[in-house]
Amino acid sequence: MKIPASVAALPAVLFTLACGGGGAPGPEAARGTATPAPTGRLGKASFSGRVTYGGVVPAAKRLPLAADPWCAETRKEGLAQRPIRVKDGALADVLVYVRGGLVGSYPPPPEEVLLDQVGCDYSPHMLVQRVGQKLRIRNSDDTLHNVHPRPKTNGEWNIAQPRKGTEVTKSFERSEIGIPVGCDVHPWMRAYISVLDHPFFGISGEDGRFEIKALPAGEYEIEAWHAMLKTRTTKLTVKDGEAASLDFAFGG
Repeated sequence: MKIPASVAALPAVLFTLACGGGGAPGPEAARGTATPAPTGRLGKASFSGRVTYGGVVPAAKRLPLAADPWCAETRKEGLAQRPIRVKDGALADVLVYVRGGLVGSYPPPPEEVLLDQVGCDYSPHMLVQRVGQKLRIRNSDDTLHNVHPRPKTNGEWNIAQPRKGTEVTKSFERSEIGIPVGCDVHPWMRAYISVLDHPFFGISGEDGRFEIKALPAGEYEIEAWHAMLKTRTTKLTVKDGEAASLDFAFGG
């Protein structure tokens, strides 16, 4: 989701400068440079809800870790793969975010987001960061990992982290939902990174609940995304100070 910046027409820029007696136009005016988008504002509206799943839940699979002796020794009980996490009908790991309707730009926060590798698994499995925000990637295991995201609109990269304590910082410059991240050394490792250009998102917990705060009044397109299921999209109108309710249902 991009908010197009308004572009000042070149003749209008030259006419304004000439009439104002400001002298020759600068390089920006001569090139017709786009005017920066106004900074987006925060509001007092919010919405919250619950995500449910009515389909058949796949059984958890025990993943073999014998290919890496360190992983096998560290995770003697094995590693359970649960692509869909459901408890009492509540669906976890669903990203709910504002897909359309926002006005202005929202600069990324200075805080870093952390993707760790612990016990031959990614932590967290789902991560959301802002466009341009720093992503710190850490190897907390005493074995070789490599971090290999495969985005569609951002640049792909592949970084090896051979030792415990190895860290690297990266960022993504375009909005993109659900970038799969894998480790070529350990094929069972999987995480998903979503990159947004605004702060209005939430991830459903084990109880299926999510909440999005500080939304300006307006009409929005809201999307719910899960890595293994189809997306759900709906419209939502909120007034300033209103606490709206919005639920999503998957499967069934």
